[in-house]
Amino acid sequence: MVRLILGLAVFTVYLLMVLGGVVTSTGSGLACPDWPLCYGTVAPPVQVDIWLEWGHRLLGGAAGLLIFLSAFLVHRKYGRLPRVTVGIASILLLCVALLGGLVVLVHAPLLETIGHTVITSSHIIVSTLILVSLVFTYALVRSSHLTVGGTFPYAVPLFFLAGLQAVVGVVVRYSEAGLACPDFPLCREAVVPPLEDFSVLIHLAHRALALFLVGFTLFILARRFNARTLITLLLVLAQAIFGVLSVLTTLFLPVVFFHIALGFFLLGWLAYHAAPALFPVRLEFREAGT
Repeated sequence: MVRLILGLAVFTVYLLMVLGGVVTSTGSGLACPDWPLCYGTVAPPVQVDIWLEWGHRLLGGAAGLLIFLSAFLVHRKYGRLPRVTVGIASILLLCVALLGGLVVLVHAPLLETIGHTVITSSHIIVSTLILVSLVFTYALVRSSHLTVGGTFPYAVPLFFLAGLQAVVGVVVRYSEAGLACPDFPLCREAVVPPLEDFSVLIHLAHRALALFLVGFTLFILARRFNARTLITLLLVLAQAIFGVLSVLTTLFLPVVFFHIALGFFLLGWLAYHAAPALFPVRLEFREAGT
């Protein structure tokens, strides 16, 4: 039962983050002018942008219930480490709820300022940390099925590299730097474009990290060729390809959707496989009372 609820929590948070990307891409993030209700009701006007935002909030509520239920079940049945990771997810959930409300309530004075970018970026970064914490918890309660080392070399540095790439991608997205370099592989028709503009700098940093991520994954595959490392390479390549297509199609929504979905899935996948090296102590995984 614990694994099922945790799995549902991970899946729901993942869907929530992908839907959040759709909400942002369609400009629906402020379609509900109030919070926590929408137009003062739980049944707002039937309009696509409104229901995208309201659906995102409803899915967030379901994710919150699953996270708190997971925390309750883990604290009843498992040892210290799973309690810590699911506890972190629960605390971060409260933070992300407050940030989500803040985005709506202060949108007027911050809409065109760096403050708005900071708040919205923080919102999705904290959501990413929730996803990672839940994946770690799921890996811990399934510890008997995991292998320390062996099957996935360098999983931990690859996970942190993908995490850094995700954070930079969030900044690119919420600073509207996705088309700061509107061409590929060049940037503004130059190998080294003018770097005075922050949007160009952060966009190029995102590209450089993506290239390094692909190279590092190829290195890992060469060290240990198996199903897990091959799947990882395919995910990294697919995410990079959709990133390039996002530029070439001027942020065509379906392409952006898959770029976001693959990015969060890749991070969760790597978090699961990095868990055995990050949390190698087996005694912590015993059920309480055994």
